[in-house]
Amino acid sequence: MDTYAEGRNAYAPRHLAGAQQQDLKRIAVLLPFSSANAEVKKQSEGIFNAVQMALFQVGATDIVLMRRDASSADSAVVAGIAQDAIRDGAVAVIGPVFAQQVAPVASEASQVRAPVFAFSTDISAIGQGAYLVSLTPYAEVERIVDWASRDGVTRFAMLGPNNANSRAIEQALREAAARRGAAVVGVEYYTQGNSSPQAEARTIARLVEAENRAHPEKVAVLIPEAGVQLRSVGALLRAIANVTPKQVRFLGTGQWNDSDVWREPGLYGGAFPSPDPEAVADFERRYQATYGEAPPRLAAFGYDAGALAATLAGANRLDAAMIQRGEGWGGVNGLFRFMPDGSVERSLAVMQLQNQGGVKIVDPPLKTFGPGS
Repeated sequence: MDTYAEGRNAYAPRHLAGAQQQDLKRIAVLLPFSSANAEVKKQSEGIFNAVQMALFQVGATDIVLMRRDASSADSAVVAGIAQDAIRDGAVAVIGPVFAQQVAPVASEASQVRAPVFAFSTDISAIGQGAYLVSLTPYAEVERIVDWASRDGVTRFAMLGPNNANSRAIEQALREAAARRGAAVVGVEYYTQGNSSPQAEARTIARLVEAENRAHPEKVAVLIPEAGVQLRSVGALLRAIANVTPKQVRFLGTGQWNDSDVWREPGLYGGAFPSPDPEAVADFERRYQATYGEAPPRLAAFGYDAGALAATLAGANRLDAAMIQRGEGWGGVNGLFRFMPDGSVERSLAVMQLQNQGGVKIVDPPLKTFGPGS
């Protein structure tokens, strides 16, 4: 028997008496649970599991989750699913994960001023009451550029695969550098999947060497790549460029947060942004103990979304002023806060690859957002 049943514009557990049902707050979870893509399906289940964990651990006894399948590629269909959830009493929406679905879902939720906590990393999806809980390229690039700039870097180059993510990272790099009076001196793209982009690497290497001669120890190159591909490109660039890690800093994104990558000698000395590793490790242990398996990548962000939505719903404070409060919110990925446009600012650590094949924190995450920060 289904645990839940729909009533007239309400969705409530059958075992609760009518008086108890009146006080419930309903949160819709719109995720592609039945996706044909196994990885997407795994991420969706991981997010939902983490949301349930969060509700239990914050003691949210007056919250009901409404699980809704948002697997359709048709955004209009997903908007209809969101509309049904709103009609069934949802006061907040967790999800969706695809950028093209965020605006239609947020449009429906805005009819009752229900906030949407989405997991897309595409900042074009923000607005209309939608907040991006996930870690975006803009947040990552802002953090690593800030750290490098404080370490003396004034000249940035970039070498990466030719895809939408890299283009977003380039834009973020240019904006972050400009805010600090630094320059982006060159960007080269190679065909995605090319494990040995020698021509593009040679172009960047020559540029980096020239910049380093003119501006010693003030040059960095950002490589937004992952996995085996990153190891190949990093090793290639280091072999071509006649520089040392101390002279030219190699910088990455969260894609570098991979123990296989850390063993690549060509990347030693490189640095990348990361959520608070201690907080994430604690969450991973708790998830493993609860579900008997390691959490998928997006699960931790699901926990943050669930804990925040449940806390705010329980206090009847799902308004923009509360969601966007300046001091932010503590999460299993560390401190975070939402900007008025729906983007997220996260307090990230900076990790550096060590010669032994591991990483260490070279700049810890903020514990508080100070006044004016």
